[in-house]
Formats: sequence, C-alpha cells, structure tokens
Amino acid sequence: MIIDSHMHLPVNYQNFALKKKALLREMRNNGVDRGIIIADSELESVIGSVRECMELFNGDSVIKVVAGISPFISFDNQLNYCRGLLRNGDIIGLKLYTGHENFYCTDSVLFPVYDLASEFHVPVLFHTGWDKPHYAAPEKIRKLAKIRNDTVFVYCHCNYPEIDRCFEVLGDCENVYFDTSSIADDPEKLPQIRNSLEKAIKLMPERFLFGSDFGSCSQEAHLSFAESLGISNEHRELFMHYNSEYVYRL
Repeated sequence: MIIDSHMHLPVNYQNFALKKKALLREMRNNGVDRGIIIADSELESVIGSVRECMELFNGDSVIKVVAGISPFISFDNQLNYCRGLLRNGDIIGLKLYTGHENFYCTDSVLFPVYDLASEFHVPVLFHTGWDKPHYAAPEKIRKLAKIRNDTVFVYCHCNYPEIDRCFEVLGDCENVYFDTSSIADDPEKLPQIRNSLEKAIKLMPERFLFGSDFGSCSQEAHLSFAESLGISNEHRELFMHYNSEYVYRL
C-alpha cells in the first residue's frame, strides 16, 4: 500500500477535469493506491481552491482533500466554510501556506484555525523551508507545538534543505509529524538528504509521512528515493502508508 500524502493538481491542463484525469493517471502509473490533494488558500487557483477541489473529489474513495486557508483572504467566511466541510467529513486537514504568505505560524490570528483543527481532530499543515523559512522555522513550530499540544501539526518539506535542524529541534514534539514532500527534488542533495532521513526515521518511525508534492515535483522520483532508503520493512510500511492513515484518520 502506498499513500501519497502531499499532492496538488497539475497546472499544465486547460480545465479541472483534465487535471484530475492527469493526477489519477500519474498515480496509476506509479502504483500509488491513495492520495491527499492539498487545495490552495486562494479563492481561485490553478491548483484548485478548496471549493474547486471539493467539487472534483467530494465522496471520492481514493483521493481526500486538505483545505488551504489564509488569514488574509475572507478569513471568517473560509473558517465557517471549512467548519461545515469538517462537520460533514469532506476534508481531512487544514493547511497554512507560511512562507508563500507572510505570516508566522505563532501569530495569534491563526488560533481559530488551530481551535477548529482540535475540535474536529484533524491536523494543521505548514509549508516550510525553501526561500522564506523563518515563518515556520523549527523553533517557531516547537514553541507552537508546546503551547498547542492539543493540536496535531504536519511539517511539510521538513524545512528543506536544512532537514537536520528540523529533526533536531522538533524531535521531542510528539504532536509534530514530518511530510517528506519535495525533499527528493534536487539529485545533488540526495545523498545528504537520504542519510539524514534514514537516521531520523530510525529514531522516530511513527512521525514520517511519504509525500511527493506532485503537481510541482516528480512523484516517480520521490517514490524511487523512498525505495532507496536503508530502513526496515516495518519502518517502511509506517512511512509509506500507516502513519498517514493514523494522522489523517483514513
């Protein structure tokens, strides 16, 4: 069983029906059994807003949806909309695009998002790393995880490329999970990334979720990278699907 816990709709297609078809074709070609689509926080988007993704995948047994949400865009309306979706079981998480948007994960304006996630027992995801890492830096997430220990957080991209720092700072924050999407994006960095990830998985096997960031990254490359990891079969099963099933209540 393989679950890709971090995907987006591909952008190079004329309409959402074709995007969905391309996504499902990619999953079939790569032997991926189930997947999680993450919607944008924008109300209109080439990767799909929450409403657009819901129209494509509502009731789908293979694809589940995580809602993107922004404190800058119709925040109260989006919170209310997400509350209704959560009440009906139509979404399985909420994502904040820290770094893509200029707000810190510790900003109190986001507390209604964390309250909503805690109420419905779903995780909150963060974009991390890359060019604006300070908005969800490991130290910031650590502070948040300690004061919001009733909330589950998913740290997408593991603060790439500085993933060692991420695991060191957040190792004892048991309500923080690591989504490995995008980390196989640069072949030159793979030896160092592989070594760091192998060590971390062996220390915290229940905390890692396989993801590819398909739509902007290669699903095939991430699956190949996952297969190359020197980890036990038990840890591989946790990484490739069991941990995602647990975190997202699949």
